[in-house]
Amino acid sequence: LTGILDACELSYFEPEVARVFENAIERLFYSDNLRIGQAVLPQSRVRSRLHRLNYFVLQEAESKLHANRNVPVRDSTKYVMSTIYNCITETESDLLVDPYLNSLRSPPGKGRG
Repeated sequence: LTGILDACELSYFEPEVARVFENAIERLFYSDNLRIGQAVLPQSRVRSRLHRLNYFVLQEAESKLHANRNVPVRDSTKYVMSTIYNCITETESDLLVDPYLNSLRSPPGKGRG
């Protein structure tokens, strides 16, 4: 857990944001599982993903949390936990579907130009 928190560089966030993130990360780490939609993810999967967590992923999570202006949240801690976890996985999928990066991967003559 310490290595995960160190990679997050929480000291660069506002103190109240850092506390919310630290609490959510600790709960993600120690929970037996995490429910995302209809999926129930085991602790081993969640911990594996947490090792990919860093400051930039948390910046994206903070941005998404602040963007919620219409939907009332019943359990704010679970909401933050889900947002953090989803940002970890979205970081990977965003790279996979990025048009510019995909154009660089295309064989010569396909997708470039």
